[in-house]
Amino acid sequence: MLVKGKSNEEDLDQEVLLWLGQEQPKLPDSRFEYFSSSSEIFVEQLTPDLIVLSMQDEAQDEVLMTLRHHELTSHCLILVLQESVLSPYLANGIWNEDYDQQYQTYKSRRQQVKLRYFDDIAYKLLVYLWLHPEFTLTPHSVPSTRTLFNYPLLSSWEMAPEESFSWLISLQRKGWIESSRLINRVRFCDACQSGHLNYIDTCPQCQSIEIEMQSSLHCFNCGHIGKQDSFKKQLGLSCPNCLQDLRHIGVDYDRPIENQHCSSCDSLFIEANVEAECLHCKIHNKLSDLQVRNIYDYCLETGGRRLVRQGKDQGLFALVPGDAMTNTQFDWLINWQNQLAIRHGHDHTIVSLQMLNLNEFLTQEGEAKGFAHLDALLERIRSTIRTTDACTYSTEHGLLLFLPFTEVDQIKVIYSKIFELKSRLTASNIEVKVRAIALPDKNWGDDVQAWLTDKLASAEPL
Repeated sequence: MLVKGKSNEEDLDQEVLLWLGQEQPKLPDSRFEYFSSSSEIFVEQLTPDLIVLSMQDEAQDEVLMTLRHHELTSHCLILVLQESVLSPYLANGIWNEDYDQQYQTYKSRRQQVKLRYFDDIAYKLLVYLWLHPEFTLTPHSVPSTRTLFNYPLLSSWEMAPEESFSWLISLQRKGWIESSRLINRVRFCDACQSGHLNYIDTCPQCQSIEIEMQSSLHCFNCGHIGKQDSFKKQLGLSCPNCLQDLRHIGVDYDRPIENQHCSSCDSLFIEANVEAECLHCKIHNKLSDLQVRNIYDYCLETGGRRLVRQGKDQGLFALVPGDAMTNTQFDWLINWQNQLAIRHGHDHTIVSLQMLNLNEFLTQEGEAKGFAHLDALLERIRSTIRTTDACTYSTEHGLLLFLPFTEVDQIKVIYSKIFELKSRLTASNIEVKVRAIALPDKNWGDDVQAWLTDKLASAEPL
């Protein structure tokens, strides 16, 4: 198991299988050791590969939170004899005698982990999702809390629920995780971020909540509008203001479409205003001011799987010559070079190399074999990069190369290896698209990424 301050290789030769419960059972396998409490595991500084929990619901949830919190057991395989409230979020399934296949899969994936998470909770999550491929980070509905939902796994790592939603979105933008399903959409107070809201109807004139449905009549003779009851007399209807008998609707009177009445200001209206009163801070929010939050399931994305396997954050292509720069640095560089090219008449080219069906390829080949094949192909890409070229990796555009003093029609000569690689990738069932755009461009604009997106979208694949 990966442990803070330890390498993955230090633990692989030892198997630690534990049965944790309130009563000692007849153990199903001689490899299992019995413990009555989680504290015994921590005292002995064990790093378990597999823990089976045999407990009552409440106790089991508490132990699951403890095990996922502690660095010795945070990522190990945990199975339970019976489900509890939190077991779908913190355990890895129900125990059965055919556990060995799941256990061997876990051990195999653990051997491929190169990433040390230490105190980085983002890396911690990526490693967990890698080790347990069947696991989806799912929100748990907790109506008693201000956030209404939380992620129990992140809570066990001491991340506040109100921070987790935006934090997960940031990981998604990096291409490390992806949202697999929209669970819910909730609204929160703009002042204190509480989801405990009471929606109330108010008078559009005076904002009073003393409003009621009212059937009214309108006298054509004098224009008086009042409650229908006030128009009633023993033998029919008459206006209480002008005493005119009202016999025919549409001729003597009609019913106003304003059917709501405010008892405070006596106004009539068709539709009340709706406000959201926060039950915590008592602030009244307009509906348009409420903060809307989408609640998603999350699973591991290709970029996250690559990071776990390679052990450092370097982009899919992991380029060495000239080293890959960040997107921000690359944007600044091509912006600067475009201005110089306009002034001095230079010609430059930007090339995009994009793998289109990477997820499908890894699913088809299997992750272990697929990544091994991909690594070999990416090694060939590295050999094509000149030290004078600048490069970066973009989630949207793939590998971006800036080729100084190179015209578009020279690319096939200089980068013949890329096109040879393209045919190899196609033969390997990986769809690849190579596109090129020329600099200088006087119609640049202020947003480099927007310009890149538009130009690459209109460029013909090479």
